[in-house]
Amino acid sequence: MTSVKISTTGEMLAVLPHQLGHQLDRCVVIAMVRGRTLGPVARTDLPDERHVADVTDQLLESLRRVGPEAALLVGYESVPGESRSLRHRLHEGLTGAGVGVIDHVVVRDGSWWGACCRPSPRSLDGLRAEHAEGHTLPDSSTVPAVAELVATGSAPLRSRDDVSALVTEDPGSSAGVGDALARLDADAARVDRDGPGRVADLWARVLAPEASRGDDFAATDEEVATMLRSLRDKPWRDALIAWMSAVMFPLDLVDDASSMLLASSAPAGPVRSAAWSRAVLQRLLAVARRVPDECPHDAAAICTVAACVAWGLGTGSIAGDAVSRALRVDPGYTLAGYLERIIEFQVRPRRQWSDVAA
Repeated sequence: MTSVKISTTGEMLAVLPHQLGHQLDRCVVIAMVRGRTLGPVARTDLPDERHVADVTDQLLESLRRVGPEAALLVGYESVPGESRSLRHRLHEGLTGAGVGVIDHVVVRDGSWWGACCRPSPRSLDGLRAEHAEGHTLPDSSTVPAVAELVATGSAPLRSRDDVSALVTEDPGSSAGVGDALARLDADAARVDRDGPGRVADLWARVLAPEASRGDDFAATDEEVATMLRSLRDKPWRDALIAWMSAVMFPLDLVDDASSMLLASSAPAGPVRSAAWSRAVLQRLLAVARRVPDECPHDAAAICTVAACVAWGLGTGSIAGDAVSRALRVDPGYTLAGYLERIIEFQVRPRRQWSDVAA
C-alpha cells in the first residue's frame, strides 16, 4: 500500500476511494490505523435491518484479528439515517475492544458530518445548528495525498460493480480462448514442440515495465491459451507470482529452472515497485476476462495469480472478487483456498514495496 500523509478527516475521505479502488455508496467503511500508519480498510454494504447484528459480529471478528489501535468509521448514505444502526453497533464494538475511534462520519449528497458537527464529542446523534449542512467533500485535486496516489496510477472505478467486472468472464472474447485451450489439450505434442522458452517469452510481455508497454496486453487466443496451460505447472505459477509480487512470494524461493527461464526472457527482471506491479495486474485482469468459466481449472489459476498480485498491492476488493470467481468455478483450487483465508483474516504481507525496491 502506498505511504501517504493524511492530516484531516476530509483528506481521509478523499483518499478512501483510492484505497478501495472504487467510489463509495450505501456502505460502511472502517479505515484502521496502527502505529500512525493506515492499515487495512474494511467495507461492507448496508444490510437489511434484520441482518445488522450478524454483519456487525462478522466484521468485528475480522477487525479483532488485525488488532488496530484506532479506526475511522464512515457511513455512506443515500437516505438520511440508513447507516445509523450499523454504525452505532460498530462504534460500540470498536470502543469495547479498546480501539480508539478517530472520527465517526456520515457522508451523503457530497457532504460529510463528523464529531465536530455534533452537540458533544461523545454524541453519535444530533447536529449543532451551525453544522446542519455539514462539510463539503474536498475536491480531490486539492488533496496532496490523493495527488501522490494518482501519480502511482491510482484511478478509482465508478462503483463496486465495476470492480467485480474486472475479473468476470467476457463472453465476447472468451470463446476463442476456450477453443484454443481445447486444441492444446488435444495436441500435447504441439505444446512440447513450443517448449518452455515460448511460454517464458509470452509471460515476459505481462512482466514488462509500465513505461515500455503501458497497461495494454494484446495476445492471440492461442497465446493466451499457451500462457494459461503453463499455470498448471505449480512451481512455474509460483515463480510468476514471485516475479510479479515479491511482497507476496519471496523471490529466493523460486526454483532455479523457472528463474533462468524468466531471467532470459524478461531482462528487466522481477517487478520492483507498486506502480509496476499495478501495470502487471491490469494485464492479468485482461487475460482473466478472456478465460471461460467452462475451463474451470484455467480460470481459477489466472484469477488466483491476479488475486495474489492484487493483495500485494493492498487492493482487497479486486483480490476478493478474483478469489471468489476462482473458487466458484473450481472449489478445490488449493492456492485460491489459502488466499481466501488470508483475505478473511486480513493477513497483510510482511514485506513492503519499499523493501523490494531497496
